[in-house]
Amino acid sequence: MMRNILATLKPLGKSQVFWCAIGAIVCLVWMGTLKQAQQPDYADARQYIGIAVNLAKFGTVNEAINATAETINPAISREPGYPFLLSYILQLDGSIEKITAECLPQTGCGKEPYILAKWTNRLLFVAAGIAMFFAVRGITGSPFAAIMGGMHIWLNHQAHKNHDYVISDPLALFLASLFVFAIVWAWHRRNPLAWAFPGLTFVWLAFTKAIYIYFLPIAVLAGLLFVLTSKNSWRASVAKLVVFTVVAVTPIALWMDRNHDITGRYQFTDSRGGIALSTRVVFNDMDLTDYLAAFTYWTRGAGDGWAENLFPAEVVKPFGWYEEDGYYLRGQLGFGKRVTELINSEGLAYTDAHDRAEQELKDAILSRPIKHIGTTLPLIYRGIWIDEFAVITFPAFIVLLGVALRRRKGLLIAVMLPSLFSLLFYAAFSLNLARYQMTALPGFAIAFAYFAMWVRTQIQNWRDRKNLPMEEGN
Repeated sequence: MMRNILATLKPLGKSQVFWCAIGAIVCLVWMGTLKQAQQPDYADARQYIGIAVNLAKFGTVNEAINATAETINPAISREPGYPFLLSYILQLDGSIEKITAECLPQTGCGKEPYILAKWTNRLLFVAAGIAMFFAVRGITGSPFAAIMGGMHIWLNHQAHKNHDYVISDPLALFLASLFVFAIVWAWHRRNPLAWAFPGLTFVWLAFTKAIYIYFLPIAVLAGLLFVLTSKNSWRASVAKLVVFTVVAVTPIALWMDRNHDITGRYQFTDSRGGIALSTRVVFNDMDLTDYLAAFTYWTRGAGDGWAENLFPAEVVKPFGWYEEDGYYLRGQLGFGKRVTELINSEGLAYTDAHDRAEQELKDAILSRPIKHIGTTLPLIYRGIWIDEFAVITFPAFIVLLGVALRRRKGLLIAVMLPSLFSLLFYAAFSLNLARYQMTALPGFAIAFAYFAMWVRTQIQNWRDRKNLPMEEGN
């Protein structure tokens, strides 16, 4: 299989190699000029780093660093995909020894231990662009479109901004891009075993961003629909779907079984779903004015200033990050307060109180489904601004998806579906910060490539019309 994958990469013209090299170099140079984070191991990064340190030293997933321990017990944590990579990166220059139990949980361990981690993130952006170059070439057959698809990632200044923050987003972007390429590659292969490649890529993506576990049944259902409507041999299509499903499901099931042995519950990661839902449900309290203010405030750049000029202060103030009665803190802190309240008022155990509080949030969503769907729209809008070219790519993505559905372009639907899932799922069940949508960028890159081809065609048609010879006698 690896030989076939490498064969796909070979037939490149000199101009394609040139533009890929230019894009990769500009990407690296550009990121080198960005303002560097003062604390690369701030907040969520500390959890990833803690897991990476324990993986390197004990071969065990656990977020808590213990300076004196000779061994450490397995624990439930965040997704281990990025820490697994990070555990090797931190050992290359010995920087792992500078990350201690004294500094990491307190003020952080400074910048020095994370130099290679930052460079790894930069290289992951470059690799994501390369993956999208080959993916778009496989979809369209156009070298021009392939270059545009790669350039969309390499020149995406907005997406690059968090590259030196030691979190999983750059890896997630690369894996989402590689997943798209793997689908394109396997799509053109008759051998069902080729679908092990996208299956394995999906596993690493899910182990990096756990929300993609929920994408799996959607992918399988879409595959079944394709099998039912396919004009090709249904046996071959079923075999491909089975290979993908088995390869994708098995590691996830084994990891959940491992977690069951620790907690007695089948879960993939630690229980952060309640907090995520809490930060989402608060937006269902928005009225029409708040709703319009959300679209304005979340527009990248001057949106907050526009909102302050257009709406009363009491409407705009709750959108601030650390406003006491703002959406973020109400959602972020509200879940823990509700769990504590249930423990104190009803004498529930922590786990039972946690489950009850989470169920209440789900019931709140189900009790007002139309309102929840409505408030999902501004949250989708909030997320698209991770893309530097969102004013072009988001409309192009919607149009292209509509065309693909109408014309039943199976491959195009398949490669856009993961990005569509990212756009909808994060907006429906979390506060959908812009960086959450790093995994939507591959779909936007495809849309950008098609838009570029359309523009080129329009220009060429205009030139052809302009150069038409005049008819005799006119």
